[in-house]
Amino acid sequence: MALSTAPPQTDFCALRDAEFEYVARSPYLNAASVGPLPERARRAIDAYNLRRSNPHALRGDDFEPTLVRCRQAAAALIGAGEDEIALLPNTSFGVNLAALCLPLEAGRRVIVSDREFPANMYPWLALRRLRGVRVDVIPAEARGNPDEARILEELARGDVGLVALSAVQFTNGWLADGETIGRACRAQGAWFVVDGIQALGQLPLDVAAWNAHVLATGGQKWLCSPFGTGFTYVRRELVGRMEPRVVGWTAMAASADLERVLEYRQEWVPGARRFEVGAQPWQDYAGMAESLELLGEAGPAQIRAHVLALLDPLAAFLEERGVEVVSDMRPERRSGIISFRPADAAGAFDALTQAGVGCVLREGAVRLSAHLYNQPEDVATVMNVLDGWMPR
Repeated sequence: MALSTAPPQTDFCALRDAEFEYVARSPYLNAASVGPLPERARRAIDAYNLRRSNPHALRGDDFEPTLVRCRQAAAALIGAGEDEIALLPNTSFGVNLAALCLPLEAGRRVIVSDREFPANMYPWLALRRLRGVRVDVIPAEARGNPDEARILEELARGDVGLVALSAVQFTNGWLADGETIGRACRAQGAWFVVDGIQALGQLPLDVAAWNAHVLATGGQKWLCSPFGTGFTYVRRELVGRMEPRVVGWTAMAASADLERVLEYRQEWVPGARRFEVGAQPWQDYAGMAESLELLGEAGPAQIRAHVLALLDPLAAFLEERGVEVVSDMRPERRSGIISFRPADAAGAFDALTQAGVGCVLREGAVRLSAHLYNQPEDVATVMNVLDGWMPR
């Protein structure tokens, strides 16, 4: 009899009790804004800072080995190689890296969808002024999501050099068909740049399947990592073609030997590390490594299944009560974000926050974002609050 190769099922209730005890005290459904630190990450950061308070206690593996571990965990999460990961402080830095360093042929257009989060808009608009590049903002479709059919039509014209797109839209959780867009970019010789911050940590994303050239993310949301941490994926064969515009001394191979740093040899370190700039917040990347490993252990596919199962009763409740659900509820488009617009969205938001529910208002709708630490009672609280607040 063949042995099963399926991963063991994650006990998300036990995981919450062990790693996220504080969010168990009141429903926190706001991972799309800030993800809580798991206990293992907090302990790693605290232990590092304790050693830092007594520099004699700092160890050799507190520095580059800590970053290697973090790059490895990031790479495993997206199906990449460690040499394709640069540890950068946020999504904006990674998107700017793509905008400034990708070799864009003269006469080729950049297209980006309207209603993208500003981190994935301003760097592209800046290309108009800095490099005279034509940047076309493609109008969103009727529900406010990227118009993928129009994006594919633009690609088919043959003059698009780059497509920038968020994997998941921040307002309503709409999940892009990255594999189709990525294949079209590949067929037309266009770069595909992905803003992954609202996707990574809550659902599977394979950069090879998406044909992504660059993917940028921050760690503070679904990756449950410290503020000021993040990473950017750069496809291996592209690294040598992308000249860093911001140059750090650690990006040079000569800097590996502190006795020879004054030789100033202009030779890049191998891989995407050349895009990292100077000293890193090692204590925070020690915490990020723990968080990424935890997410990898839980499994992005299992996290997604867990989260969607939590949100199903809420979606049914809203439909029954005639409340507009802004999120696209088709299975292939769903994520851990659900946005809905009652007649008085601000009133619903106030009622939920007064009941201790962590959520936000975005674009006139209440946005909830569940993650691996949430449990059915969190969503039940939301439904109870709304049931008591809504007029009958």
